[in-house]
Amino acid sequence: MFVTAVARPTLAPAQIRDAPQKLTPREWAQIKPLFTLVEEVAAGTRAPSDGALAWQSHVLKTASNVLLVPFTFTIEKGQFTSFPVAMYLRVVSRGAPAPAPGPRDPLARYPFEDASVVVDVPEDGRISRAFVAPAGEWDVYVALRESPGTDTPQPKAVVFKQPVSLPDVGSGLAVSSIIVAEKIEVESGKRRLNLEEQLNEPYMLWGTRITPALGTRFGQSDTLSVVFLVYNAGTAAHDKPDVSVHYDFHQKIGAAEKFFGGTRPQLFNARTLRPEFSLAAGDLIIAGQDMPLARFPEGDYRLEITITDQSSGESLTRDVNFTVVGP
Repeated sequence: MFVTAVARPTLAPAQIRDAPQKLTPREWAQIKPLFTLVEEVAAGTRAPSDGALAWQSHVLKTASNVLLVPFTFTIEKGQFTSFPVAMYLRVVSRGAPAPAPGPRDPLARYPFEDASVVVDVPEDGRISRAFVAPAGEWDVYVALRESPGTDTPQPKAVVFKQPVSLPDVGSGLAVSSIIVAEKIEVESGKRRLNLEEQLNEPYMLWGTRITPALGTRFGQSDTLSVVFLVYNAGTAAHDKPDVSVHYDFHQKIGAAEKFFGGTRPQLFNARTLRPEFSLAAGDLIIAGQDMPLARFPEGDYRLEITITDQSSGESLTRDVNFTVVGP
């Protein structure tokens, strides 16, 4: 559960606003030291490492062509024992310093910052958030610090730095990251989230709630589920796209591969889409496939996904590598 303090995209010099009323002065005081921790780590000071974070992220396009990056990190059970835990995220240009925010420093430029309080941690240890930034090369800093108290005179802290490359998907046929999903749940309404809601529910995409898989190693009793979005498709009949998606599986045998099988192509056109679907209104193509793995022998595989826009003739390919083990 999150209580958001600051979450704002900006391309101007960054300034931390006053803490909103939903945060107590004590919570805000817990967050502020994280600014300095991030700046020190960016300057070369050794990062606090009272634990480890496992990071996973994906790239999606927003309506304004700025990129949304939902991410998940996993906290080891028992890593933090004094809650709430303060969390701060800052995005800076690759290799650049992470200067202190504030109007007195005109060089303090970064596209995004986010401060939150982690009230509790789910049983599986996963915490998901998101940030927004334009295409480019970025360093993402995530800092966490548990609550100080009589039992924690020196609160545990972690600062994590993750380089992220964001592609330009503003023109031409493009796709989001291929998300390998642990679970996909379709909810009614297909409401469009505003920025604040999207940061809190980063893997909610127009009524489809996605739980990303933490790895690509599956048992034969599992199902491989992938989901992604197709962008910039040309307009065909009735304000609809004309896009086909092919899914071909290849089994890896040493340094070679052999074709293992494929599924029926997925079609997105005037015949298959709902009547109210409208490219002009900003509706998105959400593609995906569920493949039971019971018939896959143990071994390594490559799923080749080919997306073709029939109206423009453009085509692109993305790969998903995965491993199948015993039941």
